Amino acid sequence: MKESLRQAHRLFKENLPSNPASIEELRAGVEAMFGLLPVASDLVTEKVDIDGMEAEWQLLPESKDDRVLLYFHGGGFMYGSIESYRIESSEMGRAAQARVLSINYRLAPEHPFPAPIEDALKAYDWLLDQGYKPHNIIIGGVSAGGNLTAALLMKIRDTKTPMPAGGVMVSPWIDLGQTGETYVTKEGVDPVVTKEALVQLADNYLNGVSPNVPYASPIYGDLRGLPPIYVMVGESELMLSEALTFVTQAAMAGVDIRFRSWPSMFHNWLSFHSTLEEAQEGVISTGNFMNELYEKNQ
Repeated sequence: MKESLRQAHRLFKENLPSNPASIEELRAGVEAMFGLLPVASDLVTEKVDIDGMEAEWQLLPESKDDRVLLYFHGGGFMYGSIESYRIESSEMGRAAQARVLSINYRLAPEHPFPAPIEDALKAYDWLLDQGYKPHNIIIGGVSAGGNLTAALLMKIRDTKTPMPAGGVMVSPWIDLGQTGETYVTKEGVDPVVTKEALVQLADNYLNGVSPNVPYASPIYGDLRGLPPIYVMVGESELMLSEALTFVTQAAMAGVDIRFRSWPSMFHNWLSFHSTLEEAQEGVISTGNFMNELYEKNQ
């Protein structure tokens, strides 16, 4: 294992809070850990209030005014924020030459399913109200944010709202029942997540709702009519098998689905783009996909 990958593994093992006494301690620990990763010095941020929901514009010299990446952070629906995932969202925006709108959607257990999906739709509707064209908006996210990406695309279709140009799902957690075979075969391989932790996160988010509900676990959803989607996953991830299931189902539903798996990569490896070559390549790869969609729709 090369040194940059070892360093990434160590950061998670040494800084993720183990057995936190409270949700607040867990959230603070995650924020502190991601705070150790550098954010670009040329990033400009602007706070936004979307009907009481915190949001942020992330702007870089490459950002084009008419291009938007609507980004949803990860964190198992219980933690994570605009700030802790800024390192990833802003660089994805740079690669796509797009301005990024990142939101602090409501978190479980205080706000269980479907509150985050409602917030995601509110943010998308706000963009449309601001005059941004659907064909210039791409939705993306990592882990739980990848789940929200797929759920929002289905919600947009089902509510007959104008469809965005596409979606990007990085390390998506889209089977909240944890039924895939890699929850067994990759246990202990991925330094970031464990099945035990994910079961607890899912229970808090679902709050008694079945994990087979499509908006909660998009692998059970009807994917017909969705725009182009790019799914990226590391081959060390517990979530590898559900990503493969989603991609297969999307292809069968006629979706323009793109997929790439990354050898040896762990959950949400793109956050380490400052030191990890595979993460830099991953960010560029998302940018290539998004640029293709933006340019196609000009």
